[in-house]
Amino acid sequence: MNVYNSLSDLPEFQNAVITIGSYDGVHRGHQKILERINHLAKENNGESIVITFHPHPRQVIYPNDKTLRLLNTIDEKVALFERYGIDNV
Repeated sequence: MNVYNSLSDLPEFQNAVITIGSYDGVHRGHQKILERINHLAKENNGESIVITFHPHPRQVIYPNDKTLRLLNTIDEKVALFERYGIDNV
């Protein structure tokens, strides 16, 4: 799995299937989305891509708000994406 830390680092992909979201705690709904983009990517000879955020958008918009509790670190999220067979994050 390839991990990119900036949109400007991304290469040009052919037939990319992309999802975008915070993906904090990969629950069943997230799992279905990940399975679906993998399926569509394989079906179309493309690559699956997850665009996620670090730091969490709420931490950027409200930097003084200390009430947000995340379920996963960025490293844990990346490991989960790899476990679900995502090609690029």
